[in-house]
Amino acid sequence: MSEDIFEAALTSLGLKKFEVPAPKLGNAVHLFQIFTEQARTRLAGISDEYVEADSFAFGFAEHRAFNAFAHRTSKDIICLYSTPLRVLWSFFNAMMDNRQIFPWVDDVEVLGGTAPAPKGDLFFLRETLPLDAAGAPFNPIRPRLARALFDVAADFLLLHELGHLRNGHVALLQQRAGARPFRELPYEEADKLEIPEAQALEFDADGFAVQKVFERVYKDNPFLEFSKGLLKDHRLAEDGVHTASWYFTWFAVYSVFRLFDEAMEISEIPLRMQPPAALRQACLLPAVAAMTGRSGWSGLSLQEWVDLATDAGLEAERTLTGLRRMKPDPHAYLQAWNGGAFDQIGLYLDTWETLGPQLAPLRRGATLVV
Repeated sequence: MSEDIFEAALTSLGLKKFEVPAPKLGNAVHLFQIFTEQARTRLAGISDEYVEADSFAFGFAEHRAFNAFAHRTSKDIICLYSTPLRVLWSFFNAMMDNRQIFPWVDDVEVLGGTAPAPKGDLFFLRETLPLDAAGAPFNPIRPRLARALFDVAADFLLLHELGHLRNGHVALLQQRAGARPFRELPYEEADKLEIPEAQALEFDADGFAVQKVFERVYKDNPFLEFSKGLLKDHRLAEDGVHTASWYFTWFAVYSVFRLFDEAMEISEIPLRMQPPAALRQACLLPAVAAMTGRSGWSGLSLQEWVDLATDAGLEAERTLTGLRRMKPDPHAYLQAWNGGAFDQIGLYLDTWETLGPQLAPLRRGATLVV
């Protein structure tokens, strides 16, 4: 049943389903298969509605756009286009191949040898790790960091779409425009959402996703092993054992925003529903600082959060432009943090005065903390 619902949603948008390749010999499993299993587990952990495997529909569209959509018919539907996962996986692995990026990662005491030459398709991962000379599983540190960054970035993409469902955005769109999937791109007047409304809904979905991502990062602390080198290389206010995880989570989330901006520019889409990457990150930071402080997860002040997040965002910006052989523009990045975020949040809140009451009876998720 879920497969039929998913296929029907794709057909309504003129899309074709991306068929995940089967495992290869040698326990090599495709990245999309691994992420599918992770996504289903993740959704089941967020709501009892998604515990049963057939209680929702999830999959991928075969398309070159950096895009996704959320939809609901008899069940919730989330679709990620194949390109975002491919781009994120390629980006995080490509940056790790450049030893000028995070040079501190390669400190002798943590490197553990050199990585074996990659074999086969970039998007196939071996379930069974190769063995080193001593017969122990060999998992070099740079691929571990790339995988951890990808997991956070892909989790944000998934939860952003879930936010559209849980926060009532899909239901509101369907009230106004009929049974239409809620797509990230492009904006269409047929959606019957005013542009400020659509922008506020995207901010709300970002807020849902970023809070869930930081909640998970707090519980799992996936970047703990990178703390020593990071703190040796960066002057950051320490926050117990979570400093590195806070830092790399912002690095991963900013990378999603920046790669999305790049896709917008390439596609020459005139109307955008999200602000540029730096401003998008800055708008979300007060919510993260408030949530982590209120929950007792962090002792950082708002200014210390700003320092940590801007350091991570600037490093992600330098990394991406460096890989593209472009010159970074730190001044343009920092302009977003010079009061621009609070002005932008003010615009969202102005729209929310009329939009919020319409969404209130449709929500199934948490409200953004600002």
